[in-house]
Amino acid sequence: MSKDFILEIGTEPLPARFLAPVLEQLSAKMRAVLRENRLAYEKAQVLGTPRRLAVILTGVADRSAALSREVQGPPARLLKDESGGFTPQAEGFARKQGIKPEDLATVSTPKGEFLLARIHDPGEAASKIFARILPELITSLEFAKSLEWEPTRLRFGRPIRSLVALYGKSVIPLKLAGVRSGRTIFGPQRSALIKEAGEYAGKLKNLLVLADPEERRQVLTRLLETAVKQTGGKLDQEGGLLEETVFMTEHPVPVVGHFRLEFLALPAPLLKMVLKKQLKFFPLLGPGGLLPSFVGVRDGVSEGQAQVREGYERVLTARLSDAAFFLERDRKTSLQSKLPLLKRVTYQNKLGSMADKAGRVEALTGRIVGRLTAADFPVNEDSAGRIAALAYADLVCETVKEFPELQGLMAGWYARQDGLDERIALGLEEFYFPVGPRSPIPTTIEGAVASLAAKIDSLAAHFAVGNAPTSSADPFALRRQALGALRIVLEKQLPLDMEEMLSAALAGVRESLPLSPEDEKRILADLSDFLWGRAEGLFAEKDFSADEIRSVREGGLRHLPNAFRRLSAIHSVRRDPDFEPLAAVFKRAANILKQAVAKKEVIAQDGPQRSVLTEPAEIELFDCLEHVSGSVEQHLAEARFEEGLKEVVTLKPKLDAFFDKVMVMAEDRNLRAQRLALLSRLVRLITRIADLSEIQGPEKSSAQPVIVNR
Repeated sequence: MSKDFILEIGTEPLPARFLAPVLEQLSAKMRAVLRENRLAYEKAQVLGTPRRLAVILTGVADRSAALSREVQGPPARLLKDESGGFTPQAEGFARKQGIKPEDLATVSTPKGEFLLARIHDPGEAASKIFARILPELITSLEFAKSLEWEPTRLRFGRPIRSLVALYGKSVIPLKLAGVRSGRTIFGPQRSALIKEAGEYAGKLKNLLVLADPEERRQVLTRLLETAVKQTGGKLDQEGGLLEETVFMTEHPVPVVGHFRLEFLALPAPLLKMVLKKQLKFFPLLGPGGLLPSFVGVRDGVSEGQAQVREGYERVLTARLSDAAFFLERDRKTSLQSKLPLLKRVTYQNKLGSMADKAGRVEALTGRIVGRLTAADFPVNEDSAGRIAALAYADLVCETVKEFPELQGLMAGWYARQDGLDERIALGLEEFYFPVGPRSPIPTTIEGAVASLAAKIDSLAAHFAVGNAPTSSADPFALRRQALGALRIVLEKQLPLDMEEMLSAALAGVRESLPLSPEDEKRILADLSDFLWGRAEGLFAEKDFSADEIRSVREGGLRHLPNAFRRLSAIHSVRRDPDFEPLAAVFKRAANILKQAVAKKEVIAQDGPQRSVLTEPAEIELFDCLEHVSGSVEQHLAEARFEEGLKEVVTLKPKLDAFFDKVMVMAEDRNLRAQRLALLSRLVRLITRIADLSEIQGPEKSSAQPVIVNR
């Protein structure tokens, strides 16, 4: 006979960001442990609010499924010893399988006679299973941060204050962190007893708790729409505030409020920051921008709305008044005049101040501009340098000290107030872009170059002091900064040698942090691997396979836009039926050369000479390679890698004939050197597009994942 089950973990209020991940864990872990214990159920649902995590199971079987199985053990000759007693091997095998040695049987196999344990598990009562699995399930839940608060030192997101565990009408006995399980559930003001699991959701609603996050989301959305209609505005939902509010409340009730018109003179990012980030209020938008109204969300019954509205408006007025005060103080001096104050702000204890950081970024920006200018890439040197010089000035502003999330945005606003060119103001505003994997990069090339320089400097600086990310931690967001740098280079199509830029950044760091040549070489290698690891992840998102990505690793960081074009060429030309056979032949040629170098064989330095070659097949390959090389070189010079690769594929028949008819490692030393030179020329030409020895067959290429967590 099946019954319903409920587990509720009552806690002190959990942060909103904890809830969605832990509910996913709770669902996955409960399903897994039930499957492991062979306990059938019809449906599972997880519920959660800031004060409770719950899982409801419907139609749970009263016992786990019976199981019969056979396990083969040691050879049958080890059943008993010469005196007729069971051997240690037989006793150990039986004990491991949970049976007695005398219950062991034997089985014949092609390899001989072996001991056999026949095990029958009749199943276990559901109540016993729950009593056994629930403590481990609860304590296995992981949070971004956990607390210890009682003598057993159990760690959890917030202190546990109640436990409900019912199977049908029966309480499953548990005790965790000094709390015993029962049947009492708690609302904001009252509590209730549940007689059986099926009553849980209904009783909670009577206590003014909507435990289902999806139901809360729908209710909140509907109520917000109704509340906003009376204002004539539109709800500003950017930034995920709706989702955050769903997980901050148990019974959301919107409250519309207003603020003084004079506060609309504040910069829009500052005004939104106070509303959304500090107070969790929804701003309202009209045709001309922000309206002097907002929607707050209270948690609980909709009584005393006027008093709640008055409280919301009072605290908002205080915050906006503070913001206006800070802003007015900041405007008394220009951004330029604030730069000396950066000497008082520590960047990193081994790397000096923010003034030192700004100096390195400005120098690296100049180097990048020089490389772009040399490549005829249009960039305004003065604007890029000005952005780099002023980028960190707002860090000493009172407004940014109070609202750190506004760094960059406020720099752009102050720059406009100072009368600086809009290109500079926009570059400062977008200096920290992109802020996420899908968010935009800086709009102007000058802003992009300054932002790129800052990210490269951060990577070099933190790797130099030993702050490289680990598999489990990245406290300085270096993966995000590396990804941002790569996106800027790729999306702006910057013809930059990223390995050179990393080296230049490390040279700048060396002025504050002396490094030995050996340390510098190691750090550069680590930086290069780390940056390429991020590039692999980017390319994998574009559906390029792992072997295709590996094939362009050589030289990939020296020109990322071309690496992407090379990759696209391989992906496209791979559909040609001759491509993968060509890759196999290329691998053979590359291996012959590698072995020849290892054996210190002579390879003709002046390249293969047609007059020295003797076999028709090698002469034909020479002629075909001579013809194809010129065409391929022209394609490569104009970054037409697909066309170049298609030309290379035409060599396949000549290569097949060469390897069928010609002995590369001929006894004649001069002839051997010429044939090796012919292969070397072929490999060098193809490698300029890709290392085809990395290309696998269809099955292998799709099976090998790209590892990006470096």
